[in-house]
This record gives sequence, structure tokens and C-alpha cells, in this order.
Amino acid sequence: MAEDPKPTTDWRHPPEEELGLKRYLQTIRERWILVVVAFVVCTGVSILYVAVAQKTYRAEADLLISPVDSATLPSLPLIRQSADPTRDVETAARLVTNVDVAARVKNQLKLSESPQDLLKLVSAEPVAQSNIVAVQAERHSPAAARDLANAFANQAIAEQTDKLHSEIASQFKGLEAQLGGNPSTSDQGTLAELQALSTGPDPSMRVETLADLPQEPAKPRPVLTVAGGILAGLVLGIVAAFSAQILDPRLRREDQLRRAYSLPILARIPKESGKRDRPLGPHSLSAAAAEAYRTLRATISARSDPAKGGQVILVTGSGASEGKSTTAVNLAASLALTGKDVILIEADLRRPSLGKVLGLEPTKGGVVSVLIEHTQLARALVSSSTYGPNLRCLLADQAGTGWITDLFSIPAADAMLKDARRLADYVVIDSPPLNEVIDALPLARQADDVLLVGRIGATRMDKLSQLADLLAESEIKPIGFAVVGAQRPGRRDYRYYAEVTTDGDRERPSPLVTGRSG
Repeated sequence: MAEDPKPTTDWRHPPEEELGLKRYLQTIRERWILVVVAFVVCTGVSILYVAVAQKTYRAEADLLISPVDSATLPSLPLIRQSADPTRDVETAARLVTNVDVAARVKNQLKLSESPQDLLKLVSAEPVAQSNIVAVQAERHSPAAARDLANAFANQAIAEQTDKLHSEIASQFKGLEAQLGGNPSTSDQGTLAELQALSTGPDPSMRVETLADLPQEPAKPRPVLTVAGGILAGLVLGIVAAFSAQILDPRLRREDQLRRAYSLPILARIPKESGKRDRPLGPHSLSAAAAEAYRTLRATISARSDPAKGGQVILVTGSGASEGKSTTAVNLAASLALTGKDVILIEADLRRPSLGKVLGLEPTKGGVVSVLIEHTQLARALVSSSTYGPNLRCLLADQAGTGWITDLFSIPAADAMLKDARRLADYVVIDSPPLNEVIDALPLARQADDVLLVGRIGATRMDKLSQLADLLAESEIKPIGFAVVGAQRPGRRDYRYYAEVTTDGDRERPSPLVTGRSG
């Protein structure tokens, strides 16, 4: 018989795929608890803030800035026209928010805050490209905000007016002493102009609009605050969902396998209820799980080649408690139900469990006795009336570490597999995780097919990658994945392969599904 060509390692390279919106929606659906928690927390915080935060009111008074010509009494402290009108208004805005104006406001309103503290409550900003300066003040009551805004606007003008009058008085005395009693016509005009300015307010700045009593608080804004909390909760929840997806090392959905490996998903075994400390036998499965193993059986049967003799199938995974032993037992039992002769070999000598699952004992020898004590394979195989004569098992008759774990590397292991091929149509090997213990790797090299088992929520993707690397280095291409812990079908789907008791609450698998006698 010609040898099969060596398997390629192209299965280690994922197929090209478009990410698409569906993948993102699936991530959010899987991590919906994070999204809901973030949404509830942020929304709750925003509502609590609105409820307990002290209300702050904002009032605004407007100043009109009218810069004078630069040639008009250049020595006086007036706001003068420049080449950039915006700069003139900005200069006026800075004259409003200074310590001297704040001190005048403090005295006018008889406030307890210092001038520096008052300046923190007030702002003066130009309005767009206009000559208006908006003076805004914030306080915890509408009247206080209005009074503070108006006081700063009025006191800013008063401060500039006092400075103007002081400078005019100084210049007036100087001009009178310089001119004596005979002023010229131009000097008389200057004196008249100074006299007019000395009796009125600063002409370059006046109040355009006084602040009104604010009707609603500026902070907090209930609608905007709650809406912001809702939006922040959704954003944080989605970010947390994708962060958890990236940082989570475990298998959460079968799409992760499709993106990592070019291998098919051969079966999806639904999650069984309850916590199990050992593998599940055929009689412990739900109807949905039994149907999934029938699907796996059909897929593997389609690959069998009668010309090769018995087909050897090794079942392994990347870690303990991922469902590989359950898969091996139920695959073997399902194949036996079709009338095929099946041998189930327990190759996990460190943690043997198949005997307890099937209710069998190695009465006439087991794996160790066949390999080193020259016990005939046919004699060491055990079967039971529960599963019929088509399913025979070679159980571990010794457990442990050390020299026992190297037994599958001796020539007797190859002879054991050859005998198994001759005695059965299918040989199913329950292997330990090869990436953790390499005991059964020689059997994997001799097997026709290697089936990988992964459990949703338990399999670590990094360990699965280590297993894939090991198999690729050994030139072994798995046939695909059996995904354990998939979503259970709905009750409507269940009607096709499960009987439901009259109370409608508990399902009872059909005997034909699990192999029970009627």
C-alpha cells in the first residue's frame, strides 16, 4: 500500500475573512453583561449627580466697547482704535477681570469672598467679531449670579472712569499752570474737552445690557447630564467588551477557531447542565448532546476507507476537563450503534477515567499488560451488556507517571494498533492533552485522524496554539474540531429528537439516541 503524502501545515494559517459588522455585534452580545453594568453605573452616577449636586446659575451682562481715535487726547487712559478691532475688544475684556475691579465688587455687594476668589466666578470674553464683551458670573442662586455679573460690568466702567478722571485732573492742573491766564484757542478747546470728560463716564466703555435673573441652572443640566451618562455608559461598556475580548485567553465562540485555523467544525456539543467532575457516558447525555455526537459520527464515517482496515481516530485537546474523554466515549458508542465493531483505547494513563464512566474494569489485563506483558489484545478487551458486543474497551490497568508514560513509544504500541485495526472497523483513542504531556504523541503519528476538542469558556487559545504547533512539527493535520459547550437548541428544535414529559419541564432523551434498550 502506497504511503499517504505528508500532510501540509497550511491549516495553521487562518483563511482570509472580512471582519464585518456581524463580528462586532457578536462580541457585544457575548459581553452584554459588561455593557449593561457600565450603562447602569454611568447612568446611575449621572442621576445621582443631578440629584445631589448644588445648582449653579449663570448670568450675563454685556459691555459695548467704543474705541476712540488714537489722536484724541493721547495721554488719557482710554481704549483706542488699532489696526485690529478684535484686539481692542480683547483689551477691554482684560480690564474687566482684574483684582481692582473685584475689590470694588466685594465692597459694593459686601461679599465674604476675597477678590481672587471672585475672579474665579467671573469671565469676560469677546462675542464673536463684535464690539461686545460678555461678562458672565456663576453663583448658587439666580439673584446672586445676576448681581455679580452686573456688579463686575458696572465696577469695570467705574474703575476705568476713576482712572480717567484722576488723569484728567492731573493734566488739567498742569495745563492751567503752564498757560497762565492767556490760553490760546486750541488750548481752550483742549481744556474744554478735558472739562467735558471729567464730568462723565469713560466714553470707550458702557453697559449695553444688564444681566437678567436666570430661570434655569447652568449646572447641572439634568437632560444633558443624564444623556451624557447614558452615552458614556454605552461607550465604556462597548470598550470594556472589546477589551475583555482581546485580553480574554479563553475560547468564547467557534469563530475564534475559524479565524485561527483552516479546519472545519465537525460537531457542536451543547453545554450540559450541572457541574461534572468526570466525563459523561452515553446514558448521562441530554438528547441534544447525543444528537451532536451522531453528527460527529456521520462526519467521521464519511472519511473512512475500508481498504485501509480499521480507522484509527485519536481524540485530544489542549487541557484537562475540556471534554475530550466524553467525546471519545460517546463517539465510540455512537459508532458501535451503527453495527460497526469499535475498540476504545484509554491512552491517558496519568488520569484514567473511562472505566468509571462505562462501568467496566480491566479484569483480564489492560493497556500496560498488552504493551509489556505480552497479553493478547483480544483477551484484554472488555465489553458490557449495556453497550453491546460492538463496543469493546482497552482500559488502563495501571495509572501513574514515570516509566508508564513512555510505553506508547515502544514497538509494542505499533503492534497494538495493528491488531486493533484488524479486530475492529474503528479504533478510538482517548489521548491526554499532547501539549501538556507528550505520552500519546507516537499514537497520534500512527492514527488516521486526529480530532481536536475545545470547550467554550475553558479552552485557552494559547495552549491550543501550542498543541497546533506540536502537531504541525510532527506533520499531523487534524481533521477538525469538536466544540463542547455550544449553545443549547431551543425547545422548538428539541421536538425533532427529544421526548418531553407531560409536565413540560424535563426532557427525556430517546433510547435510540443514547443507545439504551427499549
